[in-house]
Amino acid sequence: MPLTYRVAHQQEINNILRTWRFPLYFSKPVMNHRVHFLDGVMTRGFSGTLTDIHRESCHSQDRRTLSHFLTHGKWNEQHLMRIIQQQSWESIKREAKHTQEPIFAIIDDTVCRKTKPSSQALSPMQGTDFHYSHTEGKSVWGHAVVQEFIRCGEKAFPYAFSRYESEQ
Repeated sequence: MPLTYRVAHQQEINNILRTWRFPLYFSKPVMNHRVHFLDGVMTRGFSGTLTDIHRESCHSQDRRTLSHFLTHGKWNEQHLMRIIQQQSWESIKREAKHTQEPIFAIIDDTVCRKTKPSSQALSPMQGTDFHYSHTEGKSVWGHAVVQEFIRCGEKAFPYAFSRYESEQ
């Protein structure tokens, strides 16, 4: 029987997900993976790798379990997005009412750079292409991600995100 470590802030994440009624729609294993995933992503020094997420979240299972969950896990992404948008909007409205400040919509695009596969690769990474990186000042190989945040005062919340794929 695998031992799962749970620290105080993971319980806080779990409580938030419970408040948002995630357990009504997602199984216990999915909830467990989500808590560890969120914990690992929010850790200081996170560099964007599954290895970092696994290491920083104190997850007792093999790191490939998280990869398998992300690749083959069953959940309704549209429902998850609706919950996130609804909770973000409610939180930002409360902040705007409290501070009497305007709400801003912020749209950001980011290129997640990848190593360009060789012509001999059996299965090149899906959805990669050349995208212009403002940070590097040139086109780089990777995924382009478009994110929308809503902000009021000092608080900002994620609202929507999607991977950009050019028409070909």
